[in-house]
Amino acid sequence: MGLENRTYWKDDGHSYRGGGGGGLLAGMPKPGPAVKYLLIINIVAFFLQLVFSRGSGLDLLSEYFGATPAAFWQVWRYITFQFLHDTVNLWHLGLNMLGLYMLGSHLERHWGSRGFVKFYLTCGFFAGLTYVIIGNIVGTIDHTPIVGASGGVYGILLAAAVLFPHIRLILFLFPVPIRFACLLIFVIMAWTIISAVTSGNYAPGFWSEVAHLGGAVTAAVLVLGLPKISNSSQQVKAKLNEGAWRKKMQKRADDQAQIDAILTKIHEHGLTSLSEREKKILSDATSRQRQQEKQINRDGHL
Repeated sequence: MGLENRTYWKDDGHSYRGGGGGGLLAGMPKPGPAVKYLLIINIVAFFLQLVFSRGSGLDLLSEYFGATPAAFWQVWRYITFQFLHDTVNLWHLGLNMLGLYMLGSHLERHWGSRGFVKFYLTCGFFAGLTYVIIGNIVGTIDHTPIVGASGGVYGILLAAAVLFPHIRLILFLFPVPIRFACLLIFVIMAWTIISAVTSGNYAPGFWSEVAHLGGAVTAAVLVLGLPKISNSSQQVKAKLNEGAWRKKMQKRADDQAQIDAILTKIHEHGLTSLSEREKKILSDATSRQRQQEKQINRDGHL
């Protein structure tokens, strides 16, 4: 999660490692239970990777649980790959866990543990899915798995930039506003992707940034898009309810006007002067009034 080389490439075994980076949060937040458990799971998974390492090349856990275009139908990989990291370069695990701890703690307090975990895993899920989709389109990395928590961490970074603009990150030894840091990081991400597409040179950095972009776009949809859609739908629903209420009140007023006219006619000319239609209107109104009285007696309100 920073401005240095955030991509880790392992020649033996050919595994893409979505990276971390050089950004640090100023201040040490207190982690919630979700962040604590996620940190523990990632660290335990890392040691299991070491246990099941072949000595060189791709470890067994990455091979069977990393997200790969060739195994796009194995849905569990889009979750499990998020807990695996490069066993050769400790910065891959360390920087991702630092981002999870520093920024994830703020989001967990804001959304609650369950909401935060759903957001984090969803961003990671679509990061892996993006890598798999683009990998199948380009068609050069069928059996190359991607591992790492970077997709979820990039989602956390974007969400924190939107919700907590007062946070400052340390970049190149200087504290900067998180939104500036986020903008700079995503400009570099976009430049890497555009350069690879225009040149046709799909280097390891391209594939990591593709996954990062998938996580960030998912975060943008969840944090920015869905609330706007929800607000718009609520406004539409409120207008529809208001329109329905007005129609109901207008109909009630029209009915009352008819009843008042019928009562005036009875007062002036007697009950025998009413037509069959007028008698039915008066009978229906009396029936509705009785039903309302019964409801009042039963519920104590209309």
